Amino acid sequence: MLLYRFILSLLVAVGLSSCAIAPSGGGQGETTRWTMLMVSPKDDVADCHLIRLPDGRKVLIDAGKLGDSPGAALAALKAQNITALDLVILSHFHIDHYGALWDLIEAGITIKRVAINVPVQAAADLEKGWGCNLDHVRATLKKLDDHHIPYFTPKTGERILETTTAQGTVVALDVICLYDGLNSPIGLTDVNETSMIVRLSHGSTRALFTGDLGGRLGAYLATSNFDLKADILKVPHHGAEGCAPNEFFDRVGARTVLVPAPKNLWASARSMRIRNYFIEHHIPTYVSALHGNVTAVLTATDFRIESER
Repeated sequence: MLLYRFILSLLVAVGLSSCAIAPSGGGQGETTRWTMLMVSPKDDVADCHLIRLPDGRKVLIDAGKLGDSPGAALAALKAQNITALDLVILSHFHIDHYGALWDLIEAGITIKRVAINVPVQAAADLEKGWGCNLDHVRATLKKLDDHHIPYFTPKTGERILETTTAQGTVVALDVICLYDGLNSPIGLTDVNETSMIVRLSHGSTRALFTGDLGGRLGAYLATSNFDLKADILKVPHHGAEGCAPNEFFDRVGARTVLVPAPKNLWASARSMRIRNYFIEHHIPTYVSALHGNVTAVLTATDFRIESER
């Protein structure tokens, strides 16, 4: 059994365990395309996800940069011919999830509005010297003000975007929950636990975006009344330990998962629990540094996965 699990772990680590999920219909104008952009080319981590809606609108969930990938998000969007974004959602205020927003603004990409969740001072203070820098967060908000880009903090349960396809399929982005780091069901938290949890729905097909959801809040959500069911999961915290527990993954029940992570992190002991969970549950796993840009194509009743490699 140990040898079997080791071999499977190696297969996932080199990207050989992935498989495509076939769609059950839907034309080009009847699909929503979510692309996990490969913005962690070496050893550092960053999140950046582009969603193209059937009506042509474009949404970005996170615009991260860190360490060895400072210009990766902007380059990835330029490669996708993106010149305007209808909505940017920043899951939480860690640089690897919002830092590239400055690059997009300075490059002249039009941004119509930005959804944010600023943590309280007490939560940021837990990370002094290494994590959330509220002075930089305030500078980022000033940057938005200076460029006349409106920003807002949605409420739990709020639908922040909706459209209907020609065939009558509702496509929506819903905020499942968000907390400020203090007024939460688990008390004072770090900034990862302020991650905005967002669900993308295309008809009955669902994808769940989890930012860097951590263990304490993840455990609470696993037993909560929130509707977490999804077909595809953006794995929190780059698939590294410290993220949501296995009970959270059980509750979501995803059929495929996408992991924005560099090779070394995904193959390391830090990701062993998460990696083994998906292996043991036979859940196809796509890792950005292994598979390049990965696109989930959502139809009204199913989805398929396209990867560069």
